[in-house]
Amino acid sequence: MTTTPAGWYPDPYGSPLLRWWDGTQWTDATHTPGQEAGAPPQAPQQAPQQAAQHAAQQAPQWTQPQWGPQNQTAQLPMPEFGAPRRTAPVWPWIVGGIAAVVVLALVIGGAVIVLRDRAGTALARPDTTATAPQLDQTVPPEQEPQQSTAPLPQLPQPSGDRITDPVTGLSYAYPGDKWQVPESKDVNNPADPTRPLWTSGCQATSQSNYDGRGNDWVGSVYTAEVPQIFPNSGAQGFQRLAQGLLLTYDQGWYGIQHDRKILRNEALTVSGKQGWVIEFEMDFTKVAEANNLKWKKEKGAIILVDRGQNARPAMLYVSVPDNLDQSVIKRLEDSLQSQ
Repeated sequence: MTTTPAGWYPDPYGSPLLRWWDGTQWTDATHTPGQEAGAPPQAPQQAPQQAAQHAAQQAPQWTQPQWGPQNQTAQLPMPEFGAPRRTAPVWPWIVGGIAAVVVLALVIGGAVIVLRDRAGTALARPDTTATAPQLDQTVPPEQEPQQSTAPLPQLPQPSGDRITDPVTGLSYAYPGDKWQVPESKDVNNPADPTRPLWTSGCQATSQSNYDGRGNDWVGSVYTAEVPQIFPNSGAQGFQRLAQGLLLTYDQGWYGIQHDRKILRNEALTVSGKQGWVIEFEMDFTKVAEANNLKWKKEKGAIILVDRGQNARPAMLYVSVPDNLDQSVIKRLEDSLQSQ
């Protein structure tokens, strides 16, 4: 058995003070660590059990640790005695530190993005203060930019007794002084993809103000490239193409009720190039008699001419009411040439 000498030792009952060990038992005498203290005054000795109970009332409950195997005598602890410290695990601090770094990075990154966006907005925002008009000024409304459209080319005038189309290369006999070359803007509508863009032509008046609304009925001679909207499979498909053109323009150019008859529908050649002609007659007799129209029937033709694989077919369109000289149609067909 080992005997521990009397002295100040860490309180085995759990308080932060030092408690006096008298060599045989713990006493009620305590003092703060670090302060000098001699032996405590003699006090009536209490049984160890009473001293322990008295100390337990003044300090948190504490379960006296086992100092060794049971049934053995253990030496009282020296000043470093105390309840064993629990070592806090390190990994929560590591995880917490990483999380803190990530959150800090996100906060800094978000702040940078916000500041950058604000700076960009500030740069893009016009300086309204510098350009604001005075109260007594009149500010005109902002005008929409106008889309520029290429001016329509003027239709060529007759040269001698012929009209030559510089776009399609077609040329034909000029019908005579009664026929006049119109303004391109009066006969062309580039906004309509089904209508040809006429690049040469002339017309003669059949009846002025025929409908009482200021519209004139005219005889027409025009040339153009076949519009892109119509499929082109070459000269072998000209018959179908000519029929499609006639069906399309019948509805748009002959708005009065009438009957249609095909007079000719066959292949031909123009200056050695493959082509096709479809001749037709429109009968307006019923409407003409009921409305005092000056014409009853109208003859016309659509002639297609091949211009090679890389070019749209050329087209001649002619239509002449019966109160004009319809022999013009034959003369135009016989005089037609292709460069």
